[in-house]
Amino acid sequence: MSNPLKSKRTKNSTIQKANRNSLAVIVLDASPLAWGEHDVKRKALDRARQAAGKSSMGPAILEEVLQSVVALCNCVVSLERSSALIILAVANNECATVFPRKDQLAQWMVGSYTPNTQHISELLITGVAELLTRVVTNDKPLDPDSRQAAMAAAFSSALCLLNRMMVVARAGGISALQQPHYLERAEDEGVVAMMETSGNRNNNSSLNANSKSAWSPRILLIQASEDRARDYNAFMNCAFAAKKENITVDGCFLTASTNPKDATTSSSSRFLEQVCDLTGGVYSAPSGMAQVGGALTQVLLSVFLAPVPCRAILNLPALNKVDFRARCFETGATVDQAYVCNLCLSIFRNRPSGSYCPTCQAKIAAADPSRRKSI
Repeated sequence: MSNPLKSKRTKNSTIQKANRNSLAVIVLDASPLAWGEHDVKRKALDRARQAAGKSSMGPAILEEVLQSVVALCNCVVSLERSSALIILAVANNECATVFPRKDQLAQWMVGSYTPNTQHISELLITGVAELLTRVVTNDKPLDPDSRQAAMAAAFSSALCLLNRMMVVARAGGISALQQPHYLERAEDEGVVAMMETSGNRNNNSSLNANSKSAWSPRILLIQASEDRARDYNAFMNCAFAAKKENITVDGCFLTASTNPKDATTSSSSRFLEQVCDLTGGVYSAPSGMAQVGGALTQVLLSVFLAPVPCRAILNLPALNKVDFRARCFETGATVDQAYVCNLCLSIFRNRPSGSYCPTCQAKIAAADPSRRKSI
């Protein structure tokens, strides 16, 4: 016989979780080389398919992904009117907040202001264009890892923004945000000012702004470039921090390959898989025709739109197998035996040249073959 009191308590808990304000951060990989590869493959495949009278089979290009991300953002702010939305873009080694923008900070101080669809689209496209312009016109020599985006840095920035917003909200900082010395701080890119209109419209007494449980933070990482092997430690440190703060991290990997057997292009991100598995997020890697013809928009909406408290009753993609094998931090190749830095625990297939760790610059002692262990 069921316990009515327990059932009522469970129902109330579910309602309380569903009423949480959503703090959503979307991180978009906009690396020029990665999307250039997508564009080249798309044109080559489309040329052959058009000659045969067939439609495109992907991969998606940056313009199409931006349209899909705009659709997702519009649905997020429409579904949860008291939610807060932040969009970060990362290209090569640079990361920028593209929505909201600090140069439009005054608009965020209007109590009735709510982002509209056109506003989100304009700021996202403008912000990504400005970021790509800075990256392309940069006079610095190309980094060996310029093909990959600094997703770990963007991940860290997203965590910092979420933490700062939650701290301000828990401290009752809505009024404090109106103080000039808070708004003049340039590093927040206008994000904290968004708290003036986000999260203070829910009058439920059990969900006051001082309660940490009143927020449901989540991050969506949309990655197009391959994993940057040397960033593994930083990436996983961010994952552990997100786990500790109950921040759900979702991952969407957009491969340039349309053939699952293509060994020249990665069809998945092992970093994203591990992070999503650790934080309880959802991982998806659509490929081929699942990226074009509006299919990518459907994937983003059906997989990543639902708030975290509602996901328990939805049939979402599950990670049945996650690859946790050790990989070389220089080449990204799977290793059975390796050199491990005793300071930062970086893993290398071959002993680094100069006997110094490329990650932390610590001196690596000469290896004793008799003590070498398999991992």
